[in-house]
Amino acid sequence: MTKTEQLDQLFEEWLNDMPDYQGFKKDGINNETLFEKAKRRILFITKEPNDPKQKEGDYRNWWKKGLKYTFSHRIAEWSYGILNDFPPIEQIQKDKEGYKNVIFQIAFMNVKKSGGGGNSKYEIIEEHLIKNKQNLIKQIEIINPEIIILGLTWKRIRNMLFDTVQWKSSGYHIPIGKFNNAKVIDFYHPSARNAAAASYSLLENVVTSKSFQEL
Repeated sequence: MTKTEQLDQLFEEWLNDMPDYQGFKKDGINNETLFEKAKRRILFITKEPNDPKQKEGDYRNWWKKGLKYTFSHRIAEWSYGILNDFPPIEQIQKDKEGYKNVIFQIAFMNVKKSGGGGNSKYEIIEEHLIKNKQNLIKQIEIINPEIIILGLTWKRIRNMLFDTVQWKSSGYHIPIGKFNNAKVIDFYHPSARNAAAASYSLLENVVTSKSFQEL
């Protein structure tokens, strides 16, 4: 079975076990062929979809509609940087096709699969994590990333999901650690109100740091 098929099977089992899960939004590897060919297998993990109506859907199809909102553009910039040795951010915008399509070389998933509002509530994310942790870990293991970038906001949520990770300093006030074969970066949420160049430069410093390289 391909990874995509394994993920689809996982989602089917997930929903069978939790038939009351409202508005389940699937996610995972956006294009398996491109993901496996990428210089590094990158997985982004965030909290929940911004969809108060809680409609069912699939992020793997949603990305095909193009880059929308700050959220998508930050993920594209950060992915492009990691996969292309961090060229100047101004240069990324000039590579319009590469910038638009880099999203298909990465994987993406939310902790909570049903939609929430613009501001996530800790108690709700925690509840979903507790109920779904086993499936979330299985999803990560199927994706088998080399780099995981977290946008979980809350340290406690991070530690609950990755309770075996020994976190250490990157030297840039960004914690890093190792989960299975993946190097994990506890970074900003892609929608955080940080200047694009600043977050891009910070991520470059973390990824190229000696501490990260030695994980």
